Amino acid sequence: MYVKNIMRKDPITIAPEASYLDARALVRERGVRHLPVIDKNKRIVGLLTDRDIREAGPSNATLLSVQELHYLLGKLKVADFMTPGDKLVTVNPSTMIEKAAQLMHDHKIGCLPVLEGKEVVGIITEADILESFVDVMGLKEKGTRITMALKDEPGKIHGVLTVLKKHEVNLISIVAPSYLVEGKRMVVFRIRTQEYEEIIKELEDLGFEVLSVVKWPSM
Repeated sequence: MYVKNIMRKDPITIAPEASYLDARALVRERGVRHLPVIDKNKRIVGLLTDRDIREAGPSNATLLSVQELHYLLGKLKVADFMTPGDKLVTVNPSTMIEKAAQLMHDHKIGCLPVLEGKEVVGIITEADILESFVDVMGLKEKGTRITMALKDEPGKIHGVLTVLKKHEVNLISIVAPSYLVEGKRMVVFRIRTQEYEEIIKELEDLGFEVLSVVKWPSM
């Protein structure tokens, strides 16, 4: 799956010459947390987040009057407190979702502008990544979650799938973390049935180590 499949197209943007008050109002009214900053040529020159707005705002300890605050904040431009374009981490529509997730993780950021050339065509956020994870994992589907410890050898997962095929059970998802525990890999199978007793018995009879079995969604 690619970024273009889950990105939010035509995101809400703001101009670098807009004021602090304009940015704050836009974030509050539209319920967004990230605003790509776009110049008159529709090219991205920065990114503004709700955190940037909070940090640029006045302290609760300020001694300025309301009128003075509004005057000063009206003079403060988005370009003065945005993250500039040369510091942005971006992706394109053909970037794989797992790469986008890795970039967010590695750079500790909550969103990625999606560019075609210099033009913003979308935005992808940590919420979009999480929604994609829920979908890929099949967490919205009713079934059974089986956790197993498999020897890190070729063909072990195939052996489990052979048992599932014999019982005519469809697979929802498989997750196998990269780390090993005592030479074994923890593998989570999600299957599209809650009638699992015979399947588990056959797996164990064949020597497979079943660690846990949970009906999903769990009660």
